[in-house]
Amino acid sequence: MPKIIFRLLFSFVVFVGVFILIQRSLKPDSFGEYGHYRGNSLNDNKMRTPYFKGEAKCAECHEDVYDMKSMDLHDGVRCESCHYPKIDANTDCEVGPPIVKGTIKFCAQCHGINAARLDKGVPQLVLKEHYENQNCIECHNPHAPWDLKE
Repeated sequence: MPKIIFRLLFSFVVFVGVFILIQRSLKPDSFGEYGHYRGNSLNDNKMRTPYFKGEAKCAECHEDVYDMKSMDLHDGVRCESCHYPKIDANTDCEVGPPIVKGTIKFCAQCHGINAARLDKGVPQLVLKEHYENQNCIECHNPHAPWDLKE
């Protein structure tokens, strides 16, 4: 066998061997316990602090806003899609109320031109033509967007 072939074969065997050693040393012990997953990840996720409270918790204090939203096109959008929680789910939201800035960049996550959303009835805007330098909430009430502010 020529020297070059021997060197190439030897390099390949060394590379595969090193790869197998690294893979075995990095693989967690609980990997494969429940299929192709790390078994301990279930316990890790249980230990995380929950932040989202859910619609029912929001409606307890904000029933007027919840009723207004239920008559709106945003009915299918959950409160915490726009109002990101700042505190854990066990703390009252009066401590750190979730505030939305209402910038065009924020609202464009759903209302910017996106062909995938046209069939779902989400109004799409060409943002460059729609008051580019203003916040959306200066003109629109996000809980009732048909209600334009004066």
